[in-house]
Amino acid sequence: MTKTNTWRSASAVLAIAAASCLAGNGHAEETIRTGDGLLSLTADMPEEVRAGEEFTYSVKVSNTSDNVTLHNIKLKQLNAKGFTVDSTSIASKQSESNSDSKSKDDSKSKNNGKSNSKGRMSIAALKPGESKTIIVKASADEEGELRSCLAIVNYTPAICLTSRVIKPELTLTKTAPKQADRCELIKLEYTVKNGGSGDVGAFVVTDTLGKGLATIEGDDTLKFDVDGLAAGDSRKFVARVYASKPGSFSSRAVANVKDSELKSRSKETTTDVIAADLNVKVQGPNRLYGEKLAKFTAHVTNTGNTAANDVSVNVYWPEACDMVDFSKPSMQASEQSSSNGNEQKQGEPTMAKKDGSASSKASAKESDKSDIAMSDRTLSIGRLDAGQTAVFEYAIRTNDVKTLPTKVVARYVCSVDAAEGEANAKSEAVATAMTRVEIVRLPALQLVVLDDQDPVAKNSNVVYTIRVWNEGDAADSDVAVKAELPEGLEFVSAEGPSENSVDGSTITFKPMKTMKPGARADYKVTAKCTGDGDVRFSAMLTSKSLKKEVTGEEPTRLFDQAAK
Repeated sequence: MTKTNTWRSASAVLAIAAASCLAGNGHAEETIRTGDGLLSLTADMPEEVRAGEEFTYSVKVSNTSDNVTLHNIKLKQLNAKGFTVDSTSIASKQSESNSDSKSKDDSKSKNNGKSNSKGRMSIAALKPGESKTIIVKASADEEGELRSCLAIVNYTPAICLTSRVIKPELTLTKTAPKQADRCELIKLEYTVKNGGSGDVGAFVVTDTLGKGLATIEGDDTLKFDVDGLAAGDSRKFVARVYASKPGSFSSRAVANVKDSELKSRSKETTTDVIAADLNVKVQGPNRLYGEKLAKFTAHVTNTGNTAANDVSVNVYWPEACDMVDFSKPSMQASEQSSSNGNEQKQGEPTMAKKDGSASSKASAKESDKSDIAMSDRTLSIGRLDAGQTAVFEYAIRTNDVKTLPTKVVARYVCSVDAAEGEANAKSEAVATAMTRVEIVRLPALQLVVLDDQDPVAKNSNVVYTIRVWNEGDAADSDVAVKAELPEGLEFVSAEGPSENSVDGSTITFKPMKTMKPGARADYKVTAKCTGDGDVRFSAMLTSKSLKKEVTGEEPTRLFDQAAK
């Protein structure tokens, strides 16, 4: 810089005069300023000094600029006849503060300056407006006028530029609940703070929620645009999301400053989403004989980890049967699923949009194949806590069916109301259990033989009644009856529900094709008494269900009145 060179080449000489005499107390000041107006010297010399005695004077060096620092300031005391500089030093701040009162404090300071015994003085630096005072000790040997000159040998001006260094600093904090219900909104809070010393420009806070979490609008990513953040300020954001399924969900938020590499990441948060789930078990007989009531016990268990409210339970049975008893549900503690219970578990709560589960579809197909019209009855369970089981019983009269299928379907539906427009906001837990009872019905034929009189006189007729009835639950077929007349009885006639034939003493009736439960058939054989003594009339019964012939007898006493 040309001006800088000019400053460096500039020099000035300050002439200081004093009269050597025997006594003097007055002081004289001389001031000089450099041509560039940056540096000034003010010398304060006693007006009179004593010859041969040491005296002190001061030189005040001042930086008169507003924004220029002066470096490497060098002064030189020029030689004068009879004048000797004994020492120079930089006055302390206390000395400078007392300089107006002309204190002659001889304290020395080594702060930012140095001196030597040859009259050379230097100051390392003077800031704008700063001054330092040099204390000079000297002596004069000759009487008369003493003229001493102080020269500015060198100084280097430097413009000082000031800029405040700032450091913006973003801190992003995310908070999330450790546990949340599947059917409730999850509250997420984000706080971003500028803890630095400078402002932050526009930035974006994003959080990729992951599969299974979504905003009320259905997005799986949260995004907040911030136009800027001043030093020390903070901004808070609140988001509400929901889970489409139970499980553990973890994510972290990131703040990225636009047009800058400045960013901040929050700590990872994890939320465990809990949900209700259902399991159904139906216990009942596998086989039932006759017209007994089919009795069943149903268990509906919440196998999830939160309560299920308003659980709907439907019980199905054939229309051809009658529901004769249905108990109110009682609550029990959690029980382990039994391996012999007829149960089907659906697993996780399934989305309603999937239109049912595999188990319920299979049950529906099974019902379609059987082509059985079903009746149903519904009961509601207001609240089923996690691990709790609702138990109820019901009884069905089988009537004429051969197979009795029954099914219990438990259903729990929950939805996040704020996000009801989103398909995944609705969840349905469905569990189905089904059992089938085989109704076993057997025919049970009974045979009895009776005579209409006893004893029977010779040449009199006796009528034998052979009665057959089915007291079982099923029809029997090929029901055949034979009768055998003992010696002393002679066949007269026979009648019954079917035709008959006689072969000697044997009477055979044609088999009946079917004998329904409760049906009865009477066969009558009339015989004439031709002898005397005790005889036995026999009847034999066979049918499809009977593995061997059944025989019935009626003892009769025959007597001859003439012989008596």
